[in-house]
Amino acid sequence: MWQALERIIPDIRSRCEIKLVGTPLTHERFLRRHRGSYGPAIPAGVGFFPGPTTPLPGLLCCGDSTFPGIGMPAVAASGAIAANTLAPLAKHLEMLGNYC
Repeated sequence: MWQALERIIPDIRSRCEIKLVGTPLTHERFLRRHRGSYGPAIPAGVGFFPGPTTPLPGLLCCGDSTFPGIGMPAVAASGAIAANTLAPLAKHLEMLGNYC
């Protein structure tokens, strides 16, 4: 992860004041995950990660229990999917057209 960040912010390591390593014990403690588990318990080949929508209007979910799944890139993508559900690409282009 550091290497990816350093491509954008070369001195990121020296600018960080606190660096923490996440382990299953960390996840268990701070994320309340049973034994530090990741994502939902979906057996391979049986089901899919749910999307961002919920039964409650206007409430969306994102994170490692939603599509596309587990890991930093997937969790970031799930946030982008939720955001684009609220403001689809056509709406982005419409807003940009007003300023360009």
